[in-house]
Formats: sequence, structure tokens, C-alpha cells
Amino acid sequence: MSKILRAKILANKPIAQNIYQLGLKISRNLKLSPGQFFMVRVKDDLEPLLNRPLSWFEYHSAKHYLSFVYQIVGRGTKILSQRRPNEELSIIGPLGKGFELKPVKGRILLVAGGVGMAGLWSLLERLKEKANCSVNLVWGVRNKKQFYLLTRIPKPIKVFLATEDGSAGKKGLATDLAEKNLEKDKLDYIFACGPKAMLKRLAELSGKYKISGYLLYEERMACGIGACLGCAVPDKNGGYLKACEDGPVFRFDEIDWDKVK
Repeated sequence: MSKILRAKILANKPIAQNIYQLGLKISRNLKLSPGQFFMVRVKDDLEPLLNRPLSWFEYHSAKHYLSFVYQIVGRGTKILSQRRPNEELSIIGPLGKGFELKPVKGRILLVAGGVGMAGLWSLLERLKEKANCSVNLVWGVRNKKQFYLLTRIPKPIKVFLATEDGSAGKKGLATDLAEKNLEKDKLDYIFACGPKAMLKRLAELSGKYKISGYLLYEERMACGIGACLGCAVPDKNGGYLKACEDGPVFRFDEIDWDKVK
């Protein structure tokens, strides 16, 4: 159940190139699913007017601690990066539908593009606890300065890194390493979050290798509750889905990728 919450900022610090981790103390316990998000009010003024949607990163109920990882991409996130500890802000959430993990078992491939790793982090934490799962993680960024918290990835998870400039891991795209994993191993599921071009390619690979695939579709949105229709996602069966209500987690085959911009 979503609710407007006032939260105290505990920390807001850079953890990689233009990437920050925001830690909040909240007033009540939350029931969260990996992939859900919150609408974050970056400032209590009328400007900027709109909240920013952010996938939750970590949550510790005993400490009433909730955190987000975000990248500075515009004025709103720039203002958010300037907020300081002990200040307060408002958040609305949790919102949307997350990943369904009960039926998931076997060999899992997680594919993250850039700061999309933030959207998969809570999923990774849940999957490592499932005794009947093994996990490979492919993570691609532009350069090595955009990797964050690599040392915190649990050791049982096999990690494959890619950079576009070749400064770390394999030179190339996350989708290149993902395809190599699919060629080499018989995998059961793909979970992904990242740029739309990456997701479109993974949708093709999901169909080619006949593997169930799910993605976290991050889209700009004004309200987060289905009223503004600003987060429309082309539906494979015609019309549009709402990323905020029908998602943000979708199956790859639910989306008409030819219409995705």
C-alpha cells in the first residue's frame, strides 16, 4: 500500500561518477518487492514541480532505513544531490508491481546497464537467498568510473563486467556478454534493467534462446499512480500499458519493441 512519507536524510553521497546513494530514515515499516519504486520529492518548493521516480535500493526494517541509488541526469537529480543529512524530504510509495520470485528457480542471468544495476540490487539480494538458484550477473557501463559497490556483490554470484571504452572487464556492451552467457550455458530466466536499446536486444535474445525474460522498465512519469498517462509502454497486443501501474516489471514479450523510442 502506497503512502506519502516524510523521511530524514541520513546520507547522500557520491559512490561513482555522477552516481549517488541516498539513505533515509522513515517512520513506518514497509512491505517491498524488488522492482517497486517511490516518487521522490527532491525539494519542498513548487519548483521543480514533479517528483522523480526511483527504484528502491536497500531496505532494513529494523533500522527504518531505506536507500536509493540515482544518477545525475538533469535539474531534478542535481538538486537532489545537493540535499544534506538531517534535512527532510517526502516520498510516495511503494508503487508499481515488482518481480515475482516464488516460481523462479534454476540458472538465472541478471543483466544491468549503467545505473540500472540499482533497480536489480534488491532482486540480487533476494535471489542469493534461494537455495535452488544460481546467478550470473552481467553489468555494462561506459567506463570503469561508473561501477559502484562492486565489492558488496555476494561471492556466490558470478560477475561479468563490460565497459564501452575497455577500461575494465570486456570491451563492448552488456548485451555482448549476455549473449555469450546464453550461448555457453542453459539458463532458465533473464532479468534486466537498463537503457531501452539494451532491453530491446535482450528481448530478441530471450525469444531466440526461448528463455523466460523479465525487465524493469524505467520511464519518466509525472504522477506514479496511473493518472497522467506519461509513462505509456507499447503493448504487444495493441494499445499501451502504464509503467507505473502495469509495471514497472514486464515480461519481454508483453512489449511492442518496434514502437519503443
